[in-house]
Order: sequence, then structure tokens, then C-alpha cells
Amino acid sequence: MRSKKMCAIGLLCLGAVCGFSAAAQAQSEAARERADALVKQMTLDEKLQMLVSKYPMSSAPGGSAGYIAGVERLHIPDLNLVDSSTGSGSSTLDSVVYPATLGVAASWNEKLAEEYGVAVARDLRAQGFGMGLGGGTNLAREPRGGRLFEYLGEDPLLAGKLIAARTRGTQSQHVIATIKHFAGNEQETNRIGGNSQIDERTLRELYLLPFEIAVEESNPGSVMCSYNRLNGDYACENNHLLNEILKGEWKFAGQVQSDWGATHSTAKAANAGLDEEEVAGVFTNFFTNLPMREALTTKQISEERLDDMVRRKLVAEIESGFFDDPPQAGGKLDYARDAEFAERAEEQSIVLLKNEGALLPLVSSKTKSIAVIGGHADEAVMTGGGSGDVRHPHTGTLSGCGGMVFAEHAGCGWWRNPWLKVEQPITRSIAALAPQAQLQYVGNSDDVESYRAYSKDEISRAVDAARKSDVAIVVVAQPSGEDFGDQPSLSLANPSNQNELVEAVAAANKHTIVVVENGNPILMPWKDKVAAIVEAWYPGESGGKAIANVLFGKVNPSGKLPLSFPAKDSDSPTWNNGGVIDQNPVYSEKLLTGYRWYDSKQIKPLFEFGYGLSYTHFAYSNLKTSASEDHTLTVSFTVKNDGSVAGAEIAQVYLALADKDEPPQRLGGWSRVELKAGESREVTVKIPARMQSVWDVLGNKWRFVGAARVMVGASSRDLRLHAQM
Repeated sequence: MRSKKMCAIGLLCLGAVCGFSAAAQAQSEAARERADALVKQMTLDEKLQMLVSKYPMSSAPGGSAGYIAGVERLHIPDLNLVDSSTGSGSSTLDSVVYPATLGVAASWNEKLAEEYGVAVARDLRAQGFGMGLGGGTNLAREPRGGRLFEYLGEDPLLAGKLIAARTRGTQSQHVIATIKHFAGNEQETNRIGGNSQIDERTLRELYLLPFEIAVEESNPGSVMCSYNRLNGDYACENNHLLNEILKGEWKFAGQVQSDWGATHSTAKAANAGLDEEEVAGVFTNFFTNLPMREALTTKQISEERLDDMVRRKLVAEIESGFFDDPPQAGGKLDYARDAEFAERAEEQSIVLLKNEGALLPLVSSKTKSIAVIGGHADEAVMTGGGSGDVRHPHTGTLSGCGGMVFAEHAGCGWWRNPWLKVEQPITRSIAALAPQAQLQYVGNSDDVESYRAYSKDEISRAVDAARKSDVAIVVVAQPSGEDFGDQPSLSLANPSNQNELVEAVAAANKHTIVVVENGNPILMPWKDKVAAIVEAWYPGESGGKAIANVLFGKVNPSGKLPLSFPAKDSDSPTWNNGGVIDQNPVYSEKLLTGYRWYDSKQIKPLFEFGYGLSYTHFAYSNLKTSASEDHTLTVSFTVKNDGSVAGAEIAQVYLALADKDEPPQRLGGWSRVELKAGESREVTVKIPARMQSVWDVLGNKWRFVGAARVMVGASSRDLRLHAQM
């Protein structure tokens, strides 16, 4: 816990207040005392069984990722773990698929992120799971990254605030939250052992900051260390990362668990701060009974360290509420309630990227004919693959996968086909909102050839349908996932000729709308040829309805991009050696990742960080700034909806710091403002000292430098108000 002295310094605090409240501190101390009392009563065998999450799992619930037996005589409950990035990852139990968390990042809505954590955790509890492994918060350094859809964008403040909110939501349901992958795990290429090389200042200001915010603001029960090496040492046996920073500087009281198979030693890993090993199948076991007993006997691991490992797990169980209220398997999910939330979450995640001539929203009474083309829009939506997905969705999946050009597993079998069948696909949802319109679907068939290129005949039929329709809606999709590998390019693939399809349709109908389902930025060579572009991410099982609601104006889009879309591959900061992704990545761009790179290099992105359109318009005025003694910067301004319909604006505050080595600007804060047509409101954003500080490598601390300039606007490049400090 943070001390009163640390609070007075101000530099060490992330939020408006320092650390946890007095009540939270008392609760945490009580949890430690209970955990200590339990550890003193445990036998060596009982302690050792709590260090490993392993197969076979408990018979109930089924399909879990791991299982740790409790101690019945001490009333320590059994614990079942499950992947949970976008819903329950059980491989045997029917589960709800929520929108990708990258989409939640596009909402910039902490309340929604907390509701997301609640919704997923309720499902986990109903199925009998006590820990959710869904807290991904690695940054989007590599825009081609295979697991980008699981994460929360390219900015550490945005990612940190949203993962903290999700964690609070998860643990409010007495489910232990895990945040991951700690740290430097920004790519799939050689993720099992590659050496991420990151200088200390960059590490602190960017890649560790989301985790630090989450630890301080939400007190997660568990942090998962990643597969990769970080500056030479494996993350799960990295003393600097786990002991010195996480447990030392940040005072993290919970447990550190490994990723599956990410443990490489017994004594070194345990002494470096790893508390629990996740093992299965062919993975070598280092924390199981025999190696741990040998390490204890030879004094390579002390009894005090063993007790600390067990205590940390018990503290996580007690503080989260799991210990006193463990879930029971066999419950029923409330599918109607979950579907409603999935729809609402997707509606806030959608980003309107282009709307030429105010084509959108469509007016049902004036739209007599609609062609919907491609993307399995008659049956399904795209989801991500691997452990970040829901592997047994109750709505089902399309059969087979075909040949994805960059997919090792192709998303099939246990690792899943990422085409999610939905009860209300885009075509059916559009028909419900425009019942008078003649609707025609032309696209790829829903079979094992899901990813084959469109044939000349299919493109010809699509063009013919578009030519005869008032509006043409083309759905394009880009699959990605764990073990799919990183994408060789941001150009659309799978099918490989989706760009050709869009351009052919756009040439036949000037009212062409493109709906994008993706987990990464994509290149858009057809951007200037189409009238509208709707970014839907991986939209979840209510995605078809949510997309239609935006297209027809039942919902005014309010999402903003949580990452930059480059105009071409070579513009991105990691496009080195002709686009070859390094096996051992050197973060040579240092602080210049995401929008910081494009700003510093004066490269115009296709769409910038923070960008997103609305069906209304917002005006900014009356900027005021003031600073308190603890260096908290208060920024106030007025936002007015000067359009004709109600809408929500995400007003963003950027800072140019008074430090010559910093990028041109960094996000300092934001506010989501919902306004009726004609309504105006004064908005206040408070920016703590931490977000006006840089990491002092020599002093090993945050050093306040302050803001030289404050900028406020609708995106990182649409800044309407400026103030010199």
C-alpha cells in the first residue's frame, strides 16, 4: 500500500488520490492476516499443491484452462481457471461471445469496460470458474500483431484505465482477475522465448504503465508473466520485472502466475518472483512436488519464500471474494441479458471512419433496394482465434476454415474457426430495419472454403447486384489470433482479393458502404472510392444487429480509434528489413510508437489515433487551465453539440511536455460527453503529476517536468483548443 508520505510527494501517484482508500487498505491488511493464519496451519504437501495449475482439471466445470485443488480441512476452495478475453473460453460449455476488447478500447468508456468485466465474470461464475484470464493489456506496438484484438490499443493511459475498470468489474463478482502478458509481449513471432529488448525509460513510460495503473487502481488478484525474454531473462524468472518493480515498487500483494509453459526453472523462477506455474501436456513441470521439494531441501528456495508464494494466492482469493463465495458449477447463463449487453457494447465500439455526402444514416423509407456483399454477412461475423476467443459459442460456428495464408492452425479444431454464426446476421438485421427494401445478398458460401478468393463470377454477380441497388454494403474481414502468427502485411487477406471486390462494387455504385470486421488496422486502397466506412472490429454475437442499428441511425456512432491506421505498411514504426518481423525485437523506436511515431516523423496516417465521426457535430471553446500544489493539472473547456441529433463526443486532452526527449504529444486524459442537439456543457479533465512526468533512469523514479502546452480536440490531429503553460 502507498504511504501518506508517498501521497504527499505527488509524483508517485497515478490518480487524483494516492493508492487505495483507507477502507481498502484495511481490507487488504485483513486479507493478509487471514492468509498468514491459513499458511501456518498448512502441511508441506498442501502448500506445494497450490503452486501448480495443471491437468487433469476438476470434473466440474468442464473445459477449464487449469485446476488447483483446495484444502478441505481449512475450507480453502478448489479453483478452476478459464480463458476469458471475450467471454468464457471453456472448450465444452456453451458461452456468450462479446465484442473484442480492442472494440471496447474504441469506446474510451471506463464504465463500459467495467460492465464488460462484470458480464464476463457473471458467465464464469455460472459455469463454476473462479479465475478469468482475460485481462490482456499489451500495447499495439506492432500493428500486425496476431493478438491485437485482445488488447486495448497503442496508448498506455487509455489501456491502463480500461483494464483497471475491467478488473474492478471482474472482481466485483468474486472472480479473480488476471492481467497479462507481463511484459514486452507485443508480437506473436517467436513469442516462446524471443528476447524483447526495451530500454528502461521506454519500458516504464509505455509498456509497464498500463500494468502499473491497473495494480494501483484495481488491485488485480493475479499478474501473468509472458513467454518471452525481457532484456535477456525470461519474463517469468526476471527479478527486475517481478520482484523489484511489480512486488517492490508497486507493492503488488497478489500472485504472479506463468503463461502455459512459460516457466523455465524452479529456484531461479521462484526466487525471481514467480508464484504459480501453469502446466499441461508436454510442458516440463518445474513447480510440481519433486523439483520443489529438492529445491527446498538444498536450500535453493527458502521456506519463507514458499510461504510467500502460497500466501499471495490466498490473498488473491480472499480479497477478490472468491474464498468466501466460490462459484458452483452447473448454473445457467442469461443469454438474453448477455446478448443485450453484447449489442450495447458493440454499438459503443463502432467507429465511423468516413461518411461522404452524409450517406449515413440510411433512411429506411428512402432506401428501396440494398445489396449486401461478402463477409458471410448472411450467417456470421468474424471473431478472433486462439485463447482470446470463445471456443464453444452457443450460437455455433461455420464449418471448416479453408486455407488462411498466414495461419499455422488456421483457427480450426480446438483452437477454433473464427467465423461465429449469429442469430441476427447483418442481412437479417438490415431487413428488420428496412422491411420495405428489396434486399439481396451476394457472397462467399458458408462452407470449408470460407477463405478462398472470390471467383470472377462472384465478383460479377456482386457488381450486378450493386448496380441495381440504391446502396451497396460490402463486408470485409481480416482474421487473426493466438498462434495464427503476425500478419505479413496490413493488406486484407483471407480472402485475398477483398480489395478487388470493394473496388469493383464501388465502381458500380457510388453509394458503397464498407463494413470492416478486424482485430488490426487494415490498409484501404479503396478509401477514396467508397462513400462510407464503418469500423466494427470483431463485433460479437449481437454484432449484426448493432451494425445495422448504426447504419440506420438507431444508434449514433461515438467510437474513436484506440490505435493509428497507417496509409501503407512501410509507414508503421516496426516495418524494418522489408517488413520482416524480428525474432528478437529491439524496440529501437523507443518512445515513438503509435501516434507518437507519426507525429514525430510527420507522417500522415490513414486515420489517426482518437479519430471517429458522428452523425452530429461538436464545437469546442473556452479552454482554461490551472495547476495545484501537487502538480495536478485541471483542464476545463466547453463542448457543444451544434448538430441536429443527440450524440456522444470523446473530448481528448493532449500534452506537449517540457522535455526535449519526449514525443511531440501524449494523451493526458479524456471525457466522454453525451449531449442533446444544441446542448453545451463545461468539461473538466484532471491530469495527475504522473502523466506530466518522465522516467528518470539515473534516479530510478518518475520526474515531474510539466506540460509546456495543452491541446484539446476530437482526435490526436484534430486539436481545436491550445494553451501555452
